[in-house]
Amino acid sequence: MITKTLVTNDNARARSQQVAIGPSSIGGCQRRLWHDLAMTEPTNDGDKLGAILGTFIHTGIEEAIRREDPFGVQYELEIAVEANGIPGHVDCYDKINQIVIDWKTIKKGGARYFGENNRQQVWQVHVYGWLLSQNGYIVKEVALVGIPRDGKMKDILVYKQPYDENIALEALAHLEKTKDMVELNTKPSPEKPLAFCADFCPYYDPTGEKGCPSIQK
Repeated sequence: MITKTLVTNDNARARSQQVAIGPSSIGGCQRRLWHDLAMTEPTNDGDKLGAILGTFIHTGIEEAIRREDPFGVQYELEIAVEANGIPGHVDCYDKINQIVIDWKTIKKGGARYFGENNRQQVWQVHVYGWLLSQNGYIVKEVALVGIPRDGKMKDILVYKQPYDENIALEALAHLEKTKDMVELNTKPSPEKPLAFCADFCPYYDPTGEKGCPSIQK
């Protein structure tokens, strides 16, 4: 019952149904981005529990901030923005310090995959900054906050740097390049190993005929 309920609820969420490519998809595996753009029919259900727990944590953080700042004096939450056909949902914007903040749920041992070591996350938060700036916001800094599902308060990680439009434009250029590859039907090589793809990629396909076979040893 709980498995079915969680998956059904997640599938009904707006982000799960989003068709246009958002900032979170741009910097990850290019082969997966290619399939997103090509609108390939998913070939793998994978395991959604980590993402579902992340959603609940996001919701809990939002509720806690609204209690502390009920009138939105300092924080604006869950901002839906769009520019040049790219939609985004920004977790948090600090109005006073002009910082874009994105919450990430991680594993305690996953610090090496967080922040500056993770192109997908860095590109994502800078593209959020770009989207906000295109919609009249002033963005001075961007920040990622990594909350370990299996850790303690002291294990929360923070990565912050000045907003850099060039990083956002690099990400957007990568998106355009991948769109061109879709037009030419030129698929990027797989970038992730089988152990990851089988659990987390909706396009994992061991035959490689329709989806992606992952990196095979």
